[in-house]
Amino acid sequence: MDIKITNSSLKKFLDTKADVTILSENISLCGPTFDRIHETEGDYVFEIEAITNRIDTASAQGVAREAATILTQFGIPAKFINDPYKLQINLHPGLPKQFHFNITDKDLVVRFVAVSLSNISIKPSPAETQKLLTNCDQRPINNAVDITNELTILYGMPSHVFDLDKLAAQKLTIRQSTEGEEIITLDDTKNKLRGQDIVIEDGTGKLVDLCGVMGGQVAEVDEHTKNILLIVPTYHPKKVRRTSLYLQKRTLASQLYEKQPDPELCLPVIEQAIQLFKERADAEVSSEVFDYYPENRKPKIINLDLTWLDKFIGISIPKEQIISILVGLGFSGDTNPNNSIRCIVPSFRYHDINIKEDIAEEIARIYGYFRLPSVLPHTATSPEPEIKILASETKVKKYLANIGYHEIYNNSLISSELISKTLLDLNNHIKLTNALSEEFEYLRISLKASILQNLRNNQGKVDGPIRIFEISNTYMRDGDNNLPNETPHLCMLSTGDYRQTKGEFEALLKHLNISDVAFSKLNNQTANILTKDKQVIGNIGYFEPQIISNFGINTNPVYVEINFELLTNTIATGYTYRPTSEYPPIVESITIKSDSLIGDIMSKISTTDSMIIDVKYSESFENKHTFKVSFGSSERNLQQAEVNSIKEKILQLF
Repeated sequence: MDIKITNSSLKKFLDTKADVTILSENISLCGPTFDRIHETEGDYVFEIEAITNRIDTASAQGVAREAATILTQFGIPAKFINDPYKLQINLHPGLPKQFHFNITDKDLVVRFVAVSLSNISIKPSPAETQKLLTNCDQRPINNAVDITNELTILYGMPSHVFDLDKLAAQKLTIRQSTEGEEIITLDDTKNKLRGQDIVIEDGTGKLVDLCGVMGGQVAEVDEHTKNILLIVPTYHPKKVRRTSLYLQKRTLASQLYEKQPDPELCLPVIEQAIQLFKERADAEVSSEVFDYYPENRKPKIINLDLTWLDKFIGISIPKEQIISILVGLGFSGDTNPNNSIRCIVPSFRYHDINIKEDIAEEIARIYGYFRLPSVLPHTATSPEPEIKILASETKVKKYLANIGYHEIYNNSLISSELISKTLLDLNNHIKLTNALSEEFEYLRISLKASILQNLRNNQGKVDGPIRIFEISNTYMRDGDNNLPNETPHLCMLSTGDYRQTKGEFEALLKHLNISDVAFSKLNNQTANILTKDKQVIGNIGYFEPQIISNFGINTNPVYVEINFELLTNTIATGYTYRPTSEYPPIVESITIKSDSLIGDIMSKISTTDSMIIDVKYSESFENKHTFKVSFGSSERNLQQAEVNSIKEKILQLF
């Protein structure tokens, strides 16, 4: 997040003579980035980028701590002063004023600190405070509200004030909102809540605070206020962010709360607030400080081996310098005799420092990454083995593109309408619970629906046959497993002749070095594609007329859909070399009259005699089929009489 602080607010916690140029340049090298500097009347405004996991740097005191540590490492005198964690806290025990909080769920609040103040005198803030707030994009309102905003800038911990006399029952309940509840916030906006927002109810059903985002108008502090309730809480970060986003109220408080500020800051901030109210509003403390802290966190301790640290960073940093950096950043602990340091993680780094590598990163960062030598790592990586299915996919795409097919890319999600048009069972498809639209609700189990829609969208727009293909995953249900079984499929579609399409597919198989694939008639429209062990891996043929009618297609396309993973498993790893004969073959046409399948006829012809070296299909008319048969020998030229004799043997088979 981006924050604004002034040079004067930074100097409340940083004792140094370094000017703003030296400050910004050196701190930006190793800490928060100073994006811009603006000079104002007698002051400077810093625009600083505080990264998400470093919410401790989203305040003047947080930047000052980093600055003092960094400047010291570069030989520039600097000291962190007015450390809020060293404040003496007065809980004002025994004071008579009573107020009651009922926190319904401890998961809503990390810590909640409150105190009541009386005899408040509401008036404008001092000019210095108004100038600070204006420079940091905060609007001065009155001395009471301005104190809370000033402390947010200084300490990065939001606080809020209520007019105590406007809280009807003065029995406050912190709870989750219910759907439909409404609250008018301080920006005079009526907000309808979705439920599960953190809110404060005043005991009569009225909502007085939209916690972590903005206060309610019901208990707004104005010029008539005499008694106030001051709270310094830390809330559940996810709930604050959810509320802030859907209501579009991106306040400074909400941005801080959603990144989990340090709950240990609550008491120091309320102590500072009490002092400022006494000075600026003549306030008197009228109650004991209420402190709700259900899960007092245990210290986080990490042992840092200095020998390991030197190897990890790549250079040897003096032990004294390491300790200086850690102390400057708020770490404490003892030096162990075995060349290690017992590091106690400060409370404001509780969430982002978890392992020794995190501490090593902090040391290297403050030392200066730019100081580390640029050394390329010595690596000797072994080559990765070829992934057969990916290599085959590339080979298929290139081959089909070369013979005139166009590759199609479709979304893996389809609509129930497409599934219905393809006559597939909707129950076999996996439905998304949060689909973006009805067009993308179901994971497809076949590529046919998408490729038919492609044909429908392109028919009549191009001359000649349409030939397209797609290789993509299908998603089948996998028993009780929540995740689908992803299987790559190849789908080819052509508006050309069936036998030509089948021949193109067979040529693809030959190109892939696959020879053990057979075709088995399934019905009058389709045939199964089988491996040598009779496993069905796909099918080829025509679509049912009803499917073609559903899509509004005016041709009768031929399709091939095959399980690409099973197909690649049939690829032969080696090749058989047969040298070209020096004796030319004799090629003759032969017409067979038969009702058998073309493939069966060709198989019979090719096994009739050893002199038959190739059989190619030419054409058919009714049950008469013409083939070109090549006869040859690797040892001699064949005589015509021998060829005629073999042809007679072929004809006798049918």
